[in-house]
Amino acid sequence: MPSLIASLTGFVLRTTGIYRKMFTGGPQFQANIAQSRAQPVPEPDAKARAALYVEQTEFAGRTVWTLAPKDRAPTAQVLFWHGGGYVYPPAAVHWAFFAYMAKAHGWSVTAPLYPLAPEHDADTALKWAMDFTRSYVDGLDGKPFIMGGDSAGGGMTAALAQLARDAGDRQAAALVLVCPWLNLNPAHPDQATIERRDGILTISGISDAGRIYAAGLPLTDPRCSPIFGSWDGLPPILAFGGGDDILVTDARALKAKHPAVAYRELAGMVHDWPIFTFRESREAQAEMAAFAASAVT
Repeated sequence: MPSLIASLTGFVLRTTGIYRKMFTGGPQFQANIAQSRAQPVPEPDAKARAALYVEQTEFAGRTVWTLAPKDRAPTAQVLFWHGGGYVYPPAAVHWAFFAYMAKAHGWSVTAPLYPLAPEHDADTALKWAMDFTRSYVDGLDGKPFIMGGDSAGGGMTAALAQLARDAGDRQAAALVLVCPWLNLNPAHPDQATIERRDGILTISGISDAGRIYAAGLPLTDPRCSPIFGSWDGLPPILAFGGGDDILVTDARALKAKHPAVAYRELAGMVHDWPIFTFRESREAQAEMAAFAASAVT
């Protein structure tokens, strides 16, 4: 059974629809994106800046943030791609998650603000991300790194890992996929049933976002929907899914296609639950930290 806080979170999200409104398709979806662009991009707050080493840099015109411990060497170098349906910037929950992982588990988290749709398509975003990843890896002086992402960022992580393997680039030591979006076409029959319980995403919203992001590419192109790519020769993978998340079908499909994946799914959990703050989230975060530590030692 989910904890009381987890259950209440799902109930409040479903009742208020605060996130579902952002991720509902149709004419209002484009208006929501435009409204998002008019707002300041969220960034690490004063509490994180006081407790951690926080650095803002730029790569090819895009902002890149790094959050790391002030008082000890990092336990792992982590390149993390944020979620947001490929159309929204990171939210406050992302910065809180990054700060917690840096403070509690010693991660040095690098979070690039990659190009978003509709201003940029999948081809453009992935080319930027590949260039950045190569620059990031060059700056590590041979140290191992972990690559991860949540939701759309989980899909981007998987696509980048496949592209890096095919290009012969140095791979991450391990991948962490949090409620990953691996198939831009929400056609799985279970998704219609789960949608009623999903407090964050809607089928119409991810359908529209997927089409906007893919642009000229087929939805089945592995760069857009990495579930259709080859998962051979990739680093060890830790993946998470939630029973009340329409993207859980993607995570389940990954486990079925690639049984070696370490997969954790909890019933009654909302989309992206491992980056929240309830008990189950903290347990998942400890598992991520242990997984990363074992991969880089």
